[in-house]
Amino acid sequence: MPVRTSLNARLKGLHETAHKRAAQRGVSAVEFALIAPLMLLMLFGASEVSQVVSVDRKVTLAASTLGDLAAQTDRVSCADLAQIANVTRSVFAPYTATTPSLVVASVALQSGVPKVEWSQEIDGTGGCANVDNSHTLKVGNTVTVDTGLFATNGGVVVGEVTLQYTSLGTSFSPNTTTLRERFYFRPRKSAKLCLTGVTTPGC
Repeated sequence: MPVRTSLNARLKGLHETAHKRAAQRGVSAVEFALIAPLMLLMLFGASEVSQVVSVDRKVTLAASTLGDLAAQTDRVSCADLAQIANVTRSVFAPYTATTPSLVVASVALQSGVPKVEWSQEIDGTGGCANVDNSHTLKVGNTVTVDTGLFATNGGVVVGEVTLQYTSLGTSFSPNTTTLRERFYFRPRKSAKLCLTGVTTPGC
């Protein structure tokens, strides 16, 4: 009898242990099911934010490059702007999901008010054209810029880059995000930067 009782007790103990382990596995599975989506959300979210910050820095660098290169001469043509744009676009490598909008403009004081004298948007094929009426750098528009940047009877070169950011692969954010940066430079070789080949007010 003592042997049978001991055996029964041992079997009962093993059964209870197995039951507890099964219960623990069930709890662990439920906990994982609850936590896994949150962990994946945090992983993809952090990756997407990192990508946006990286591309935003490229937009800032590109705008600085665009304006600085244009300001290093006294006059530019559409062909010159296309070459400057090619250099500027290389800043975005390896990001190629969307093509940035590149705008170069000249701003001068008119009756003490900074206004756009000319502005050109350079497309991806090397062509350029006047910005559309909705753009803030449209000819004749007032621009908020420190008047201390202007030399006597001079102008300021503006480089602006706009990019509609889309996901690089995580697709965490299905909507596009507009990234935009603008830089102002005083021309290096002349009071104003002139645009040749088109009607150029002020040059």
